[in-house]
Amino acid sequence: MKTKTTFFLFLFISVTAFSQENLFVVYSLKGSVSIIDNKVESKAKVGTLVNGNASIKVGSGSFATLICNETKMFSLNKAGNYSAASLKDSCTGKNSSVSANYMKYIWTELTKSKGSPEKNRKYYMSNVGAVSRGGINNVWIDPKLDTVNYVSGTIPLSWKSYTDAEEFEFKLYDENKTVLFSKTVKKKHIDIADLLKTIQVGKWYLWTANIKGEPDNEDKKVLQYISKETYNSFYSKIKKHEAAESDAEQNFRLGFALEEGHYLAESYIHYLKATQLAPDNTMYRSVFMSFKKDYEIK
Repeated sequence: MKTKTTFFLFLFISVTAFSQENLFVVYSLKGSVSIIDNKVESKAKVGTLVNGNASIKVGSGSFATLICNETKMFSLNKAGNYSAASLKDSCTGKNSSVSANYMKYIWTELTKSKGSPEKNRKYYMSNVGAVSRGGINNVWIDPKLDTVNYVSGTIPLSWKSYTDAEEFEFKLYDENKTVLFSKTVKKKHIDIADLLKTIQVGKWYLWTANIKGEPDNEDKKVLQYISKETYNSFYSKIKKHEAAESDAEQNFRLGFALEEGHYLAESYIHYLKATQLAPDNTMYRSVFMSFKKDYEIK
């Protein structure tokens, strides 16, 4: 009996220790970076998993940025050999600008098995919209458009229809639900550029669409006209980043953060830039194409 108790105690301790082991995935690198595992040295790549028994070799003028167990990002930017076990303290603390949502998404994408489909990024975003505010209607507006923050540029406000209707009526309301703008369109979207003579910086509005001739859609979404000062303040916060990354990775991260913050026009610019800087990155390309489809951007 004592022998069995000792065995199970040992097993429990072993499983607990294993579950607490830190794992790392390479998020970004530059120059000469290699992983040494079981005395075998191999070149590090973005997406390389590093277990607690391995070590990371960083050459002169090089860096490696790692994500630790989904939740913490840090860089090794001095030449040397780093045992993974010695990096445990780097897995604690808070990140200055990188959201946990983003790191969980990147961790999932970089560690998934080859050939697995992309996990929709919106699953990891905490601010992609709420459930419909209204009742049943033949026009459906995706919850991801629950709030749109507009600064400049152009982005469509779109909807879908459960029928083959040919004409739709778009309406814009003030905070008192007074109609400020109405337009009949044949496409299932309207560009914010059409509203610029009506909306004012610093104010918010409600909008919706319905099939022409049918009752008004009760499901109304929010459009906020954000000042450049407010946007610049937000952008400065998300751009600050202690860990090293390439220009492509920075643009992709900013695209994700801006989309999560409902700045869709600005998010589009950064997603596009990421694909231009890293044309061979299939994740960037996939997300960019998905973004365009989600928001009806042609």
